[in-house]
Amino acid sequence: MRSGNRPEKSDIFASEMVLSETMRSQLAQMCNYARIEGIDLEEIKEKLTEEGTLPCNNKADSKKALAEIYRHVACSF
Repeated sequence: MRSGNRPEKSDIFASEMVLSETMRSQLAQMCNYARIEGIDLEEIKEKLTEEGTLPCNNKADSKKALAEIYRHVACSF
């Protein structure tokens, strides 16, 4: 999934979440879309951290965080 030593954009979130493979794939797709659209993922991560959504300790919390990431990405254009 990585090209060379450059981390994927989804890694900025994945390291703070407990993800199934399906959730990881959804996160990667959202982050790829955000990158293409020029959406600042670091800003979204900061907001979610300030709100207490990140970091997540279990899959249920991660699922909620994934929905919030989606909401931020979908509402950014």
